[in-house]
Amino acid sequence: MTENFDIGIIGAGPGGYSAAIRAAQRGKRVVMFEKDCPGGVCLNRGCIPTKVILHCADFYKNLKKAEKFGINIENASYSYEKIFERKNNVTQKIKTNLRKLILSHDVVIVDEEARITGKNEITAGENKYECENIIIATGAKPAKIANFETDGKFIVNSDELLELDKIPDNILIAGSGAIGIEWARIFSGLGKNVTIIEIAPTLLPAADAEISARVERLFKKDKIRFFKSTSITKIEKNQVFLDNENVIEADLVLFAAGRVPVLPKIENIELEMDGKFIKTDENFRTNIKNIFAIGDVNGKIQLAHAATHQALGAVDFITRNDPIHFDVLKIPSVVYGNPEIAWVGKTEKQLGGIDYRVSCFPVAALGKAQADDEIDGFIKVLSVDGKIAGAHIVSPEASALIQQFALMIDNEISEENILKTTFAHPTYSEGVFEAILGLGDLSLSMLKVKK
Repeated sequence: MTENFDIGIIGAGPGGYSAAIRAAQRGKRVVMFEKDCPGGVCLNRGCIPTKVILHCADFYKNLKKAEKFGINIENASYSYEKIFERKNNVTQKIKTNLRKLILSHDVVIVDEEARITGKNEITAGENKYECENIIIATGAKPAKIANFETDGKFIVNSDELLELDKIPDNILIAGSGAIGIEWARIFSGLGKNVTIIEIAPTLLPAADAEISARVERLFKKDKIRFFKSTSITKIEKNQVFLDNENVIEADLVLFAAGRVPVLPKIENIELEMDGKFIKTDENFRTNIKNIFAIGDVNGKIQLAHAATHQALGAVDFITRNDPIHFDVLKIPSVVYGNPEIAWVGKTEKQLGGIDYRVSCFPVAALGKAQADDEIDGFIKVLSVDGKIAGAHIVSPEASALIQQFALMIDNEISEENILKTTFAHPTYSEGVFEAILGLGDLSLSMLKVKK
């Protein structure tokens, strides 16, 4: 039996389910295929479960300094088994509600693996689905590391780590991207010994150099060991050998060194590739004009919110022929933990050769930061021709603050007009105001430097 649909979507992660809901809102008949469960990596093995655990670790870490706030708590402890249970309960609740949300829009969900068997045909099990347009949103998975195999116990990837209901005392993490940094903070917050190995010359290498330097400072403060420009040469029993001749004793090794696309099964047609990724044009359309690829699978940027943004753009292009406005540099990035780290726009390195101004406002100058005892961080702003070109933040609430800069950059709002806005006091958002004031040497909270 063959059913007919306007749009068929393979994958029900943030990109897939957002595309399904938007297409239904546009009056289209939609079928979505998911071999696992709705929510994709973000909900099931990434953003949400990790943040549940991270919040628990931060909560415990804050309890240990409660006396500083006049609160007496003795013998604070935690149960990772209960943290693990909370992680499962939260994700299950969201999964249940997400399925209800999708179905409320009359999207047909097929809980089977799908394969593309023609330019307008998707097959799942014994059934065929004729689709005027097809959107591939199959996501990504942890990359395999050359010469090393994970075993789900001693050597693990980020997916396997989330299945462990106990964590040992000595942990080595290979990779200092967002995943590696966040898990280092989790383990350290729970009182574990953590060592990070990074092949690049800086930690968090995708970030601005000033953020990377601050991460190093924060890690030293938290007694997280790290080695830069370093690789693992071999692992024997519980010993990890590095190319700098150090040998690290570890009870657990986490490989957090990137992700690779999950490609759907395709028969009878051939999609053009860009390396490991599906090649698309600026409208996320493949070489077959009615087949689109969004999110991690097209390799433009591997972030859940970027996949959602691409999904909405692709559907509006399909249904209304609206051109897509997607610029990787305008997508905010966030690394969670305490303090949060976030950035959007260009770094100083990317502005090399361009005349720009820079302002870096210390979070410690904010009354809110002093009240919260969260004084380690900064808000850095880069400006070109009177408009914000980049922002880089280490601060509590950085995940929210960065969105203010994303709006400024995306809408090309001038510094002059930004400064007409009133920022509430006492808040961390005042730091946004002060950082922009600093571009003109007009800060109201910094000591005047006499020349």
